[in-house]
Amino acid sequence: MTNAQLYVAICVPVLAMIFAMVTNFALISRVDKRIDELGLRLDRRIDDVKDVLRAEMQRDHSEVMAKFADVERRLERLEGERRVI
Repeated sequence: MTNAQLYVAICVPVLAMIFAMVTNFALISRVDKRIDELGLRLDRRIDDVKDVLRAEMQRDHSEVMAKFADVERRLERLEGERRVI
């Protein structure tokens, strides 16, 4: 085996492994960026849902408080009528 053949026999597999490693690093980098983008989108969606839920809870709270006020007014009227008798 000549020196050139030995160099080729060693260099080709080493270069193939280096190429595979670089390709894997590039793919991992793309996947990492994609995961970061998905995380940001998920955070935005969660924030949007939180805002919607807060608005609905505020509206529901106002409705419940209005109903409690109505019930309290009715109860006071009934108590007043009862005292008259």
